[in-house]
Amino acid sequence: GPLTTAFSTKEAMLKDWGSWDADFRAMTKSICDQLVALAGDTSGELVCVPMQGSGTFAVEAMLGTFVPRDGKVLVLANGAYGLRAAETMRYLGRAHTLIDKGDYMPPRGDEVGATLDADPGITHVIAIHCETSSGILNPVAEISEVVYARGRKLLIDSMSAFGAIDLDVNRIRYEAMVSSANKCIEGVPGFGFVVARRSELEAARGNSHSLALDLHAQWAYMEKTGQ
Repeated sequence: GPLTTAFSTKEAMLKDWGSWDADFRAMTKSICDQLVALAGDTSGELVCVPMQGSGTFAVEAMLGTFVPRDGKVLVLANGAYGLRAAETMRYLGRAHTLIDKGDYMPPRGDEVGATLDADPGITHVIAIHCETSSGILNPVAEISEVVYARGRKLLIDSMSAFGAIDLDVNRIRYEAMVSSANKCIEGVPGFGFVVARRSELEAARGNSHSLALDLHAQWAYMEKTGQ
């Protein structure tokens, strides 16, 4: 989705742009600044990294960039996209464990906390904000609280929520969040974006399994050239 796209959005696409042109680079920066503002950041701690391709490209980029090769992820699933995150970790060869709640129950803070207590090797938790396949809005604020109380890090897939449902970083802590241009932002398919803590992105250099999906490299090049 969206299955219909506003005329104003289609009209804006009628102009051709050159990726090296100053006006295009300014537009890219403006988009990134607006997405960071939508996440509630006023401190300059968050940055936005656009990523070409479908939402799955952007989710894989987030997981492959922020989870170190010796890290371990707790995947919280209650539908197809949580399970896809686990499958992505399998493809990447990163250690992971899974809480699978089926298609009708959200993962709760107490069971996430118990799993983290039982496995000190877990470094990151990936949560789906709104599970597209089941429609469940997951309690990410509750999950975030228990994750950081135990010194771990939270990554959020907010594909079907960001832009419509509040995900204010000042209230809900996370290291990175991924969403897509064509969901609640109501753009067109073709790219996603990751909003992340600058410090976490700087520390992620060399983590990625992929040249094309390396968010650190993408961000560093944008910082240098604006492209």
